[in-house]
Amino acid sequence: MHLVPRLATAAAVLAALAGPALAGPMLGAATAASASSTPVDITPNPATAGTRTTFAVNCSSLTAAGPASSATLIGTTLGLPEHIPMQPGTHSNEFVTTVTLPASIKAGSYQPDIDCSNGVTASSTLTVSPGGAPATGDGTTATAANGTLTAAGFGLAGLGVLAGALLLVRRRAAGRG
Repeated sequence: MHLVPRLATAAAVLAALAGPALAGPMLGAATAASASSTPVDITPNPATAGTRTTFAVNCSSLTAAGPASSATLIGTTLGLPEHIPMQPGTHSNEFVTTVTLPASIKAGSYQPDIDCSNGVTASSTLTVSPGGAPATGDGTTATAANGTLTAAGFGLAGLGVLAGALLLVRRRAAGRG
């Protein structure tokens, strides 16, 4: 009578240990969050609203009914269509899709499901961070102009010119005397 729970526990441990070995080179370092230990890779993660995000899944499993012929991302938790077909990846049992996250998606953690045609279900956590990309680079794409930092910068540049002129006048005066 106690044999069934022990077998289920042993199967879960075996699946957890075998999951990374079955992942394949493309998804070997992927984070997994599902009962079947099926790897899901989300890139970029974290992402921001309005950005393109790629989901990749490996539908291999010790308990699967053979290889998968298709996979579907369930997009409702992300504010996307319910069924988003995934394209075959570069390896057997791998599927990929890229979606654009809605501009209205709120910052937080989301766990969209992926259903494989062989019965494997996978899920992983997508973190949506607030705001857009950080302002970096040389400022050619900056949108702020005539702000307080601009005024301060011009003020410091003016002080530098004034200090340089004062030093030049003092050296000339010291050279004459």
